[in-house]
Amino acid sequence: MNSMLVYGFISAFLLMAHFSLLFMVTKYFFVPNLVTLIEFAPMTMFGFSYMFFGAIFFVPHFNSVSKVCYSHKGNMSPLQFSNIVGDIMKYFVMGVMVICMQGYRVEGVTLWSCMTFILVGMYYLVVVTRKSYHLDYKQTDMYLITFRVTVFIFTFAMVLLVILVVSHTTFQRNAPKQNPSLDHFSDMDSGDEILGKYRKQRVFSKRELWLKTVNGYRNMADSHVIYRIVMVPMYFVISNLIPVISKDRYLMGWTKFISCLSLLVLPFICLLNGVKAVGWVMMLVVCWTLSILTFISTHSLRRPDNVWLFAFQGLIASSFAMNFLCREIENLAWQYISTKFDLTPDITALMYFGLGETFSEAIVIRCLQMRKMWDATFGVVMSMVTYAVFFAFPTLHYQDCYNPSCSVITTSSTETGIYFFFLIVTTSLLHISMSGYEFRMSLFFYLLILTVIYVTLQWSISYGWILSLASLRHIKKRKLN
Repeated sequence: MNSMLVYGFISAFLLMAHFSLLFMVTKYFFVPNLVTLIEFAPMTMFGFSYMFFGAIFFVPHFNSVSKVCYSHKGNMSPLQFSNIVGDIMKYFVMGVMVICMQGYRVEGVTLWSCMTFILVGMYYLVVVTRKSYHLDYKQTDMYLITFRVTVFIFTFAMVLLVILVVSHTTFQRNAPKQNPSLDHFSDMDSGDEILGKYRKQRVFSKRELWLKTVNGYRNMADSHVIYRIVMVPMYFVISNLIPVISKDRYLMGWTKFISCLSLLVLPFICLLNGVKAVGWVMMLVVCWTLSILTFISTHSLRRPDNVWLFAFQGLIASSFAMNFLCREIENLAWQYISTKFDLTPDITALMYFGLGETFSEAIVIRCLQMRKMWDATFGVVMSMVTYAVFFAFPTLHYQDCYNPSCSVITTSSTETGIYFFFLIVTTSLLHISMSGYEFRMSLFFYLLILTVIYVTLQWSISYGWILSLASLRHIKKRKLN
């Protein structure tokens, strides 16, 4: 009993430390670079966040080679799918609840299009995962699985293409006419100034810009003073590895030596998330080459012309760091809960996995709300849910989750979660539509109550107090017999 208590305190302390680091990386490194890209992109806020946020946020997961499904461990396939279903539900519930706290009015066509696309994709995902594939060593059904993976990716790509065209057209139509540049070559103070569009800011020094960049106590001024003091050392280390491009800093946040160092270290950060050997070597060569080109083609006291490239660099680096912290949080939660409570693995995955991602999602949405970027907040939520739905089946195929030892992916508890997801999305869609397409606090309390009911129901099913809503238990028994 005493050992479990000590183990619980240690786990809680480590979780608090990881969440603190995740908060810092998300708010002070990921969000500023994301905002810069939204402002520079020739697209609407919703279009950019819907298209690119999910891709950037999940790129470490998609690029990982660490597999969780093995042919000699049949129970890993249902666990992986239950993890995906639980994450999809948490992304939607947490995102909508955070939006409701501040309030937002969405366009009706946008709302119905996004929600319908999610429901159709989720329905097709359930259909293809419930099918019992007969895989032998010849893999006779592998062509059908590959075809369905292609359908998911092709359909999603077509939708993204339509959003890209519509978003770019709307942005061009609403963009104000720009005045011609007032800078002329004759106004520049030396011949080398014609290499760039922006002048050298001689009022600063290289040392001054670096000190202002790594000064965590100043850059985290909106956080509590105790948190700032504790996290200053870690901020100093991370700020030297991840560039932050933001308009509220000198030279848009550009610091030449930090950007070069980040490109040198980025391949090694990717190693923490697992990258294929060939891909890692290619990434190493590309990043180091870009670092050399950045060093010889830019000036420390002049903002680069294409500053969005360095914002994208910082976004990728912070995304890999966030993914690593999220995986560590899941490992700690899994170890303690599986030791303390006698729960089935899929129940644990449904309720406790994805805590780090939902925490980061809430921070991103809240920070965008503080910047009055309302359309971007809705795009972030829809992007996370849509990417998770339409890349679920390709991920299962990529993780080798279909094999002769495990032909059943959906378990009874997972199917219960699927039922609740359809209930949450459809009723939320009706609630928002009847509320004048506004996200109100009534929806917040409704989702909160429904989530409590779902968690209580899953716990009751886990302890055998009530039966599951699904019927797969009887199907599995007949197959085993």
